[in-house]
Order: sequence, then C-alpha cells, then structure tokens
Amino acid sequence: MITAAFADRRKKPARNTIFKWIREQTEAGVLRPVTRGLYLNQLARPQPVAAEAASFVRSGAIVSLQTVLGDAGVTNSYSDIVTSVLPVRGGVAQSSRSVIANGIEYRFHAMPARLLDDEAGAAEDRMDLAVQYPRASPEKALLDWVYLGASPRTKLAPPPLDIDLERLDERRLRRLAKRMNLTQQLGKYLARKRNYDKDPSVRANAPYRTQ
Repeated sequence: MITAAFADRRKKPARNTIFKWIREQTEAGVLRPVTRGLYLNQLARPQPVAAEAASFVRSGAIVSLQTVLGDAGVTNSYSDIVTSVLPVRGGVAQSSRSVIANGIEYRFHAMPARLLDDEAGAAEDRMDLAVQYPRASPEKALLDWVYLGASPRTKLAPPPLDIDLERLDERRLRRLAKRMNLTQQLGKYLARKRNYDKDPSVRANAPYRTQ
C-alpha cells in the first residue's frame, strides 16, 4: 500500500500535526519513505515492496526489465535497483533520470507508447495481473529489454545470454513479439542464445538440473 502525505499549508497546526505523525511513524518503522510525500505502509498485508512505488515516482512507469526477470528467476541478478519502462507519447516522455530514495534506486527507460499499451498485446500477455501495480509479465520484460538493447537512443546493453528461457511461456513470448513487431529482433537474440548454450565452455559450467 502506497501512502501519499498531503497537508494544507494554510492550516499550520494541522500541517505540524500530520508531519509530526509522519515522523513518528517513520521512526517506528511503520512508514518507509520513498520520495518526498510518498511512503510505503509497512503494516499493510501483503507488505508492499519498493517496486510498487515506481509508478508514483514517475507517472505511467511499468516495472519491467531486470527487476521482473530477476524476480521470476529468468536471470540471476538481484539488487536494490527497480527498473521500469516509461511511455513516450507525441515524442514526449517524462524524465528518465534515475531516482535514489531510501537506499532504493529507481531506473527508467523510455519506450514508444505503442509498445506498452493494448497495441503491444493483450493485457494478460503483457502484464502481471496477479499484482496491484503496473508490472510487465516476464515475457514482456524480456522483449522490452530486446527492444531497448537494440535501440541507439539508450545505453542499455542487450539482455544477457545466460538466462533460463525455460521459465518463460514461449507461445506468449512469440505472440508479444509479433504484436510489438520484434519477431526479427527476438529471432536474432534466440539464435545467439542457442549458440551460447552450445558452447562447450558454457556447457561445462552449467549447473546440474535435478528436475
């Protein structure tokens, strides 16, 4: 649960009271600061995570890329960085500058709105509908990364090759790639991935699967 704190500056006693309460709740660990006026309510159940605040830090942000793939076990990278994509509409996007808040870094990458809305695929394909905040499905997160990694407008490197594709729904991945017009780019990435997996040195160091 996200809590936004607002105070009417014309009512000084009320303003002092609410900020005193916020300070007390923060010191007690009930509220976790994100940015000015924005807090995570640690008493909410289920307890909120830092990713929930991304769309409040930057309006329209959708959690995606490394954060989603790491949480899904597709990649093995975990960190206190929350990665999101932002829609560009009419050639204009919000600032994609990173924000560091309470030890959490929020990183944003701009993408054309058509690659993030209904034109990019059905909601059940492109979004994680099991959560209450804007979050891409793992398949969409990979395709967002494929797109950004190939874009000359970003400094984001292409997705790594040492990922676990078996954790992704291949049919969903290909449906989304078709709708996003990324079939060719996905094909090139998957070809590199197959060559990587066939490399003897990679196979020698691959973890043994018990299941």
